[in-house]
Amino acid sequence: MHEYSYAFGKFQLGLKDSLDADSGSPSHTIPTFLALYIFGFLYQLLLVYDALRLKNTIQVIGLCIYNVGLLIYAAVQMDQIQQAVEFLTSKNDIDPEVWDAERPYLIAIPCVIGLGTVLMAVIAWKLYDEFAWTIYKHISADLRMKRRYLTFQ
Repeated sequence: MHEYSYAFGKFQLGLKDSLDADSGSPSHTIPTFLALYIFGFLYQLLLVYDALRLKNTIQVIGLCIYNVGLLIYAAVQMDQIQQAVEFLTSKNDIDPEVWDAERPYLIAIPCVIGLGTVLMAVIAWKLYDEFAWTIYKHISADLRMKRRYLTFQ
């Protein structure tokens, strides 16, 4: 998450003081993206805690899918951020070196998330096996109890 904080700070410091409030959308693209990302990760941390506390395998698998969504969002936003920086540079509203400073971090974000997603999927598979054994010990071989448990989960 520190990559987002760095990119956010670097962008804000690169904006020139002469930027008027009417320039609007391009100057708000990067802060909005990074704020959504930071809150998305905080929300994911809450969901991970809840899934592990309740031993909810369906929620753990859902979190893997959620991580894939964050990965896609990060990959798409890199082009959007580049366009916003180029537009602001053409209006002389931002330091031209901002893109060069932020680009490595914006490339690293999808790479790190992709690696994290693969690791999360492997861990989810292992947790699925562990949680299945724990659930089996509690409900035994009673098929009605198993159906009730899966419906409840």
